[in-house]
Amino acid sequence: MNNRRVLTIADHLGSVGGSESAQLRIFQGLAERGWDVHLLYTSAGDFWPEWKELASTATHIRASLPESSAPIASTFGAIGAAAVGVRIRPSVIYVHNAGDVPIALGVATIARSRVVMHLHLPPPRRQPTWLNAMMRRAAWAIAPSSDAAERWVASAALDPATMTVVPTGVDLDRYSPLADDDRAAVRRGIGLGDDERMVLYAGRMEWNKGAHVLIDAVRRIPGPVHVVLSGRSDDPDYLGSLQQSAQEPRVTMLGPRTDVPALMAAADLLVLPSNVPETQGLVLAEAMACGTPVVAFDVGGVAESLRGFPKQLVPPNDLPALAATVGHYVDWRSSDPELGRRSRAWVVEHLSLGRSIERVDEVLTRV
Repeated sequence: MNNRRVLTIADHLGSVGGSESAQLRIFQGLAERGWDVHLLYTSAGDFWPEWKELASTATHIRASLPESSAPIASTFGAIGAAAVGVRIRPSVIYVHNAGDVPIALGVATIARSRVVMHLHLPPPRRQPTWLNAMMRRAAWAIAPSSDAAERWVASAALDPATMTVVPTGVDLDRYSPLADDDRAAVRRGIGLGDDERMVLYAGRMEWNKGAHVLIDAVRRIPGPVHVVLSGRSDDPDYLGSLQQSAQEPRVTMLGPRTDVPALMAAADLLVLPSNVPETQGLVLAEAMACGTPVVAFDVGGVAESLRGFPKQLVPPNDLPALAATVGHYVDWRSSDPELGRRSRAWVVEHLSLGRSIERVDEVLTRV
């Protein structure tokens, strides 16, 4: 039996946020490096074909944790999922969500394997003490930034000696610059005029992610600057308020898209106006890999992603500073034509997907 059998658990196999994409890309890389990948999942989305191709087994489960809305059914579902995991007999269980740690530990106890948890998201304001206690039983933890690692160590009382920082890397083939003609075609396709500068927000449409803040900031910038918003929302009230703003001539809402790399490469600037402690801000590295500079609020681990570009960081929730910084860098093609090239070079050197997968492989092998 292959002693590099890795089991993972996923809630939804789709493009919800950065953690779902990161989990898929990392496991694709691990499979290429000889890991035998096995998957338990609760629902399939647009990532399902890629997961089906890379995983030796992909088993649909009812639930990975008991749910208050259906306690009996979900409890039996979690027990059934654990039984499937035990039969796989993994050498390591590598989960990407703190909520999947309990079932992972249950499988590990019977299968005599160990658990590694990858903490893509920051710790919640309130997490059950029992879940923190279970997280402390994992063999190892991975966080995308030192800021995220410190927050998790403090929040869940994790042992810092069992924590490794591995920035989530970017697929440099998928996220790459476009030729001028292709950039122009993408921009025409979403209705931008030739003289408009395009400022992109790509991510979840939530209040704390700050798409509305970006709109307010761009209103303060003179000249033809156009805000383009791309992403999904589970908050109908907030989405409705953004749609009202999108009735303005300088705001376009695209909703969820599958061509985000092309949008990033077509933009003049990507902005992350989040007011929550981002673990890394992966969207920043993705845009930079496309040769598009970025501006972001200095929250959480964002500064680590922009170590080479500190002037593009803005104090949190400082709207005038955000407007001034966006206004300055949106014209980089004339004021600093090499900024796009330097942005991609930084990602190539520090934040490539291959580099991240290599470090994850080292952790899993050691565990």
